[in-house]
Amino acid sequence: MTFNDYLSRVYQRFSSSNNVLLGRFYATQFYEEKFEFKWIATKLKMFSYISYLPVINEHDIVEFSDACLADALQKYKGLPRGLQSGVGSFCVLASEHIDPRAIAYVQQRPKKHYAAFEMPIIFDLTRNALYYYDKTPMWGAIYYKFFREYITKNFS
Repeated sequence: MTFNDYLSRVYQRFSSSNNVLLGRFYATQFYEEKFEFKWIATKLKMFSYISYLPVINEHDIVEFSDACLADALQKYKGLPRGLQSGVGSFCVLASEHIDPRAIAYVQQRPKKHYAAFEMPIIFDLTRNALYYYDKTPMWGAIYYKFFREYITKNFS
């Protein structure tokens, strides 16, 4: 599968998008909001980013994920984070060539942030495989079932 084919499939799952420049990464950004009473009546503002590199190593996914979270936090509007609101940054980096250390990185527990969730994700265009953290940590545990469903529904 080519990156354009993958991006076209993802486009179909969202209602709007923007093209953004995040440091050295050109990305397509999607935005959604989700409110759930089971999250203690919290509204989650979700920023999803997709970009392509010919080869992905661990440094690339760390840099991309950091840039996506910074952009999401800068764009976030509303109540202060933590007061019935939070931010999710889903950053998908796609490639045909992926270093195993990059895959290992995204399968580890993501970095902790106050009322913000950073979810680095890799899509392998050759194998049509999605790599991400698929466990449930204590920090933000009430959201992680939804995160896994969101990731597989929108990015696989």
